Amino acid sequence: MPVIVRSDAVHPFLPSLGSPNAIEMERANRQDIRPLEILIINLMADKQTTERQLAHWLGHTPLQVHLTFAATDSYMDAISRGRQSKNTSTEHITDFYQSWSSLKHRKFDGMIITGVNALKPRVEEEEFWPEVEEVLRWSETHVLSSLFLCWGAKAALKYFYDIDSVPGDTKIFGVYDHAIVSDTTGIAFGLPDRFPTPVSRWKSPDPQAVAACARIEVVAHAPEVGPNIIVESAPGATGTGRFPLRVYILNHPEYDADTLKREYTRDATGNPDQPVPEHYFPNDDPSQTPLNLWRHIGFIYVNWIMMIYEATPYDIEQINPSNG
Repeated sequence: MPVIVRSDAVHPFLPSLGSPNAIEMERANRQDIRPLEILIINLMADKQTTERQLAHWLGHTPLQVHLTFAATDSYMDAISRGRQSKNTSTEHITDFYQSWSSLKHRKFDGMIITGVNALKPRVEEEEFWPEVEEVLRWSETHVLSSLFLCWGAKAALKYFYDIDSVPGDTKIFGVYDHAIVSDTTGIAFGLPDRFPTPVSRWKSPDPQAVAACARIEVVAHAPEVGPNIIVESAPGATGTGRFPLRVYILNHPEYDADTLKREYTRDATGNPDQPVPEHYFPNDDPSQTPLNLWRHIGFIYVNWIMMIYEATPYDIEQINPSNG
């Protein structure tokens, strides 16, 4: 929450107006409050684990946050016709999920598109790409700020900037040290200059294309695996500072301590040569219990929620990011 300051005086140590951490007293007195509406397009197979991991951080503020979970129309249609998911019960999906088309008449303060078990060499070759493309197009006028995770980030970079993701020779799999490169929006506020975070992916956005795109900013970079947090900013709601219009997160600050272990165990069952996640198990020994050394990086989700709250209009129907 921002610090309330007077507009007619500069305080000796409190934030001054122009900082995202300050709000003018008169505006604060008039400010109406309502729950933030956050849409989560959950493409993950294990939906409940993703729900829990994200909700833990999205709810870690004094603000009221209403989460709406959705899946693609084709997925929900298949469930309604009797398809059984291996990782999430049909009852859970029918009770807690809606098809995206049933929600597209609404506006949202924020939207998250998660990762997915991608099977094709290029994101636009996935069977569900046309549906994701439609959601991304819709978000330009119906969502104040969007946050894209893993495959969702690669899909959004392809849609908005035609940045391709390049497959590596091996899977990027482990916990890697990151460094803050630049942060004009403040989305990484409170994070240390260097921090470890889990990464698990086969493809990465072309780093040269990312560097050549003037509209986006690399916030965090891991020397071993490249850029992992990228932001597209817009002018702040009050005309000061920058606002994270779109946040692309290629790593996984939300992961539990054992998430990579469970993924490794699953993959090693069918492949005895499965590489051990790098820099993850103590002494690189899978028999030892991994420690969560990245938990504090989850505050990036808290920062995102707080920044949306500061920028969003009380009347949600006034949201139209394409008009600035």
